Amino acid sequence: ENLSTGVGHLVILAAELAQAGKPAEEIIRSVEVMRPLIRSSFVVDTLVYLHRGGRCGGLTALAGSMLRLHPKIIVENGSMIVGKKYRGKIDKVILNYVQDMEEELKHAREDRIFITHSNCDDATVQAVYDYLDSLQHFKEIFITSAGSVISSHCGPGTLGVLFVA
Repeated sequence: ENLSTGVGHLVILAAELAQAGKPAEEIIRSVEVMRPLIRSSFVVDTLVYLHRGGRCGGLTALAGSMLRLHPKIIVENGSMIVGKKYRGKIDKVILNYVQDMEEELKHAREDRIFITHSNCDDATVQAVYDYLDSLQHFKEIFITSAGSVISSHCGPGTLGVLFVA
């Protein structure tokens, strides 16, 4: 019901509980409780890859490219829905996308957050890292590469932030 990095949050929780000697039943229960709390979203640089993968129509992809639209895609209950649509250069869009989540981020679980991207510019990823670090909320900030599904369906320049509510 989530992206690979969202599942990663659950795997880390399960590993921590296993290391603490918790029984399998308790680990399963804890993972099931956390699963709906995973917050996964991302923005794409171009709609071309969403169109090629059948996730948006040709006219939408063309119009979106002409208007320099970058939709926020939110993973909810295993489905992907379109959230806010940003306009402009992708590096500024990505930072605006993360800043728009500030209140939710400040109330997120503090242990870790992931920045997951598909071949984004290093400076953009670093700007997101620096912004999240400036919130002084998360104990760990991980930067990971997007999995094959997101990379192939969304293309290069896609960046997401994944955390636990």
